[in-house]
Order: sequence, then C-alpha cells, then structure tokens
Amino acid sequence: MFLVHLWNYIRGYVIIIVAGRSIERFINICSKRQILLWDIVRLDAASAEMKASIRGFRLMRPAAKKSGCRVHIKKKCGLPFFLYRFKRRKGFKVGLVIFSAILMLSVSIIWDIEITGCEPEKIPEIMSVLNADNIGRGSFKLKLDPKIIAKKIALNVEQVAWVGVEIKGVKLFITIKDSIEPPVLIKNDEAFNIVAERDGLVKKVEVYAGTPRIKEGETVKKGQLLVSGKLESKNPEFGTRDVHALGKIIARTWYEESMPVSMVYTQKLKTGRTHKTVYFRFLDRRFKISGGDLPFEMYETVTEEKMISGPFGLRLPIGLIVENSSEIVEKQVELTLDEAIDVTIETAKENLNKRIPADCTVVDEMIKQYEGDSGTIYIQVIYECEEDIAGLEPATEK
Repeated sequence: MFLVHLWNYIRGYVIIIVAGRSIERFINICSKRQILLWDIVRLDAASAEMKASIRGFRLMRPAAKKSGCRVHIKKKCGLPFFLYRFKRRKGFKVGLVIFSAILMLSVSIIWDIEITGCEPEKIPEIMSVLNADNIGRGSFKLKLDPKIIAKKIALNVEQVAWVGVEIKGVKLFITIKDSIEPPVLIKNDEAFNIVAERDGLVKKVEVYAGTPRIKEGETVKKGQLLVSGKLESKNPEFGTRDVHALGKIIARTWYEESMPVSMVYTQKLKTGRTHKTVYFRFLDRRFKISGGDLPFEMYETVTEEKMISGPFGLRLPIGLIVENSSEIVEKQVELTLDEAIDVTIETAKENLNKRIPADCTVVDEMIKQYEGDSGTIYIQVIYECEEDIAGLEPATEK
C-alpha cells in the first residue's frame, strides 16, 4: 500500500469534487474509459469527493458532460505540483542538481574501511597493499573487485590463511583469518642433540627421546651436551640408534646489567609555550586551515580528531584534526647520590627487560653497588630466572 501511495505522489494527482444527480453514472463512464478514481467519499446527495491522476482528470471532461455532472479541483497533490512552485527559481534548480550530484557521488565511493580477524600488527601491511593500488577512502565502488583485492592481500601479507572482502553500502569490509604455524616435522632417523643455550643450574629434566647426559642440580655451561641423540640400549650387544633428541631442560639462569652512576641527569621540561595547528580532514587527506610552521626545535604533540558521525553509528571521514604542540627543552639536573642511584637502577632494569626472552620467568632480583678503579660508583642489577635452555644441534658424540 505504501508503494501505491508513493507512486501516486511521484506522478501527481488531484482531489476533485463531483456535483450532480448522476454521480454513479459519472463513475461508471470513467471506469469504462479506464480513468482511475480512488478514495471516493460521498459528501451529500448531490456531491462526492474523490482522487484522480493528472492524466485521468484531463480525460474525464466527456464523462462529466455525458453524465451531467460538474467537476472542479479541490487540491493539487504530488511531486509535479511541488516542483512547479519553484519553476522560476533558478537557484533552487541549481541547488537541487548539485545536491543530487553530491548524493550520487557520496553513495558511489568508499567512506570507511574496516579490517577484522587479524592481529593489529598486520593492519599496516594490509593498508600498504591497498594503498599500492590506490584503494582507500574515496575510491569508487564500481572500480573495486573484492575478489582481486582479497587475492592481492593473500599474496602480499604473510601468515594469512584466508581473506574475505565485501562492500556493504559505503563501507569496505576486510576479514582476515591468520594461518597457523605448521608443526616442525621431525625425522627420527636423523641424530640431533640437545645442548645448553646458556649457562644455568638444572632444576628439571624432561626427556622424551634420546639419552640424558645431565641430572637435576648440575651446573651446565653454554653449548654443553644435555641430551644425546644416540639412543643406547640396555644390552650393549644391540649397539646404539640415531634419534632426534626431544625434551625440556628447565634451568635457573642469571642476567645482569652494570651501569655507572651519573650525578647529572638530562631532564625534558615543558616551557609552557604551545602551538596549535588545525587541519580539515576529508577521506584520507587533510588540509591545513590554520597554524603555520612549528616554531619549536623540540616538542611533544597531542593530536585530537573531531570527526562527524553519520547514521547507524557510521564514523564519517570528515572533520577537524587539531594538533597541540608543546615546546620541550633539555635541562641538566644535578642529582643527589640517592637520586642518581635510583635513576641508574631503573635504567638498568629497563635494559634487562629488553634482553630477557619472552618465555623467561623472573624469580628473584638482586641489586649490588660497588666502586670501580677510578672511584666511579657502579650499580649491578641481576635477574634470577627460570627458563628452558634446550637447544638443538646435529649430533656429534661428545
């Protein structure tokens, strides 16, 4: 029913009053001549109100004459009559054309790209593949082939098992399924030993294949044989067999960092001077509105995006980008001995945290202070850890 009303509004219609004693005859004549009348309402014994199309109204004069009825228009409705009011307003016509063109353009381009299903580290790689083909916000949808885009992403981005690309409305959806690392194939007939990757005190020995050469509680050196790839039989007459040694050797290990204590500390301070730069963003481009060049040599910048939100939560790539930059200066600060030691300890810990493996567990921490030959004070930070020190190498009997 809604579509019928919409169609009548688009092509236009009139509400007419038919007066006379033979209104029924008028309706019958119009029906025979295929003149559509609807929403017929009897007003009184000699008049009725009804609706007719513009074309039907022009063709009903013979029916009115033949039935002896009078017909006049009560109201004109629909899009043609609405537009006729602005017939002489050229500005309105130009504005309507421009609005229609902008509307058509806005629904013909990609406004946003959403990438899901993958690790955040891969998103820049995927975007670089899209940028290489000039695919981004503002690209015309008709020029985009989702199958080709998915194929290029799968070929150029590592560890991707499946790529799905879909265009919905003005948004490009990219779904990624990361590949799973295949298990390492082990050939049991190839002899590999397990050796220590670093010095340590053995806490736990788990051997799945091979002959263990160390026991719990022993101290081992880097490169020392831990599990032999020569599998020995209990009966010497059967000899040995080459296998791929497998196992876990959990050991207590130590990492250390030594640094001299400096009584001077370089501190970065804000001067209080700021500089504001405003950009207008449209799609993936931004245009500077105000701010000029930065007057500072050293600065910190905080970026704030004020984007326009569309219907249904759609974040439109149109808005303002405000960059607030604060001037930074470096100042040499004299520290007390306690302050200098605290700063050195924190720096040493940061360096150690970068060095230790991800699967290493820190179980204890020691801090030592000693004086060098020239009178310089040193800080030594030692991490006591537990980790698997098993490493593989081709078997050569040791």
